[in-house]
Amino acid sequence: FASKSLLSLHKKSYSIMKLNIALTLLTAAAVNADVGYTPVNDVTDHAKFGIDVENIQGYIKEGNATEAFKLYSTYITGVNSRTSDGKTVQGMATKDWAAKGAPDEIKKAYEAVLGENHLDSYTTDAINCDGTFAGSSAKLCSIAATKNLHCTAISYSQYEGEKSIKNSNEKNWDEMFAFWHGVYTEDADSFLQGGGAVVQGKRDKDFGTEYKIAALKALNDGQKAVQAPVDTDALQAAFDAFNAAHVGSFAQATMKYAKSMKDATEQSDIDKYFAEGYTYFRCAAGLFDADLATFIQDQFDPRGVKAGDEPDVYCAIAKEMAATADIGYGVSINDLNLEMKSSLVNITTDCNITLEAPSKPDSASGTFGYVAAAMSAFALNLFL
Repeated sequence: FASKSLLSLHKKSYSIMKLNIALTLLTAAAVNADVGYTPVNDVTDHAKFGIDVENIQGYIKEGNATEAFKLYSTYITGVNSRTSDGKTVQGMATKDWAAKGAPDEIKKAYEAVLGENHLDSYTTDAINCDGTFAGSSAKLCSIAATKNLHCTAISYSQYEGEKSIKNSNEKNWDEMFAFWHGVYTEDADSFLQGGGAVVQGKRDKDFGTEYKIAALKALNDGQKAVQAPVDTDALQAAFDAFNAAHVGSFAQATMKYAKSMKDATEQSDIDKYFAEGYTYFRCAAGLFDADLATFIQDQFDPRGVKAGDEPDVYCAIAKEMAATADIGYGVSINDLNLEMKSSLVNITTDCNITLEAPSKPDSASGTFGYVAAAMSAFALNLFL
């Protein structure tokens, strides 16, 4: 459909310059694509968890006793998020998927790499800088705690996606959007820090990719599939594409911050990037190829590592990714566009790996297909 429409545009003598303008505008929109899905159900209250996440992150940065009280109150009991049905930030982190009727294969995949209770225990230890974070710097602890809140929101969006598929339920699909995106009403669009969307937008800007818009297209495709009569296969395919987009974004984040840690000279910067890269890896650990995820976990976990003894993980992870044809949900290292990031421009020579141009399937199947289809549709809408 997109190809025929583009051909129609050509026959109407639209210039190549106009198409280039469309694609340029699309690239900008991909970074800021925080509108583009309309929930059928009212999930504004669910999305308000993003306000709690942003506030908790602020309290962690403040680091004083008064803010600590506010932090725990917000994390445990909730302020803006739904407290009546356990949808506080800690409630998300400790959710028993199976007990609540959601298939938990994805949750178990995360646990196989990171251990049970991997969300709540990691956050609380990092907030207090004790337990598994004993001996770590305040900088490392604070970064780990703030970034793990994104992982928590992503986990909850996955939970809602699984429930939607099992129950053929559009409400759960809309809730998946809410936890992925955060507050989406016009009067509060600054609160977009909670879920995967904000991180994906930043990585797309770093690497010139469109994983956020691919996730958004998957959400819209799933919304269509869940309408009666429900197309279960299409709904599952949309959920898989949503997860694939997260593999791409968080693999990029892993590599970006592994290189930043390698290049840093000040200990505070080393600690910052160590925590950032590893914690972002955790956000998608259960979506990665199991062997690759276990390798990164063994190499990149900063807990218990003394200052000055940080491992040089950048090329080790790059080589392992390059040796893994499918790093997760059909994504390969070639799809990450790593050389577009200035700090990674020499990754092939620095790490002795070979990268190829991303494959471009004809149909809108797979991660790149979702990205390409989203690009075509958006570009056409600008001029039709």
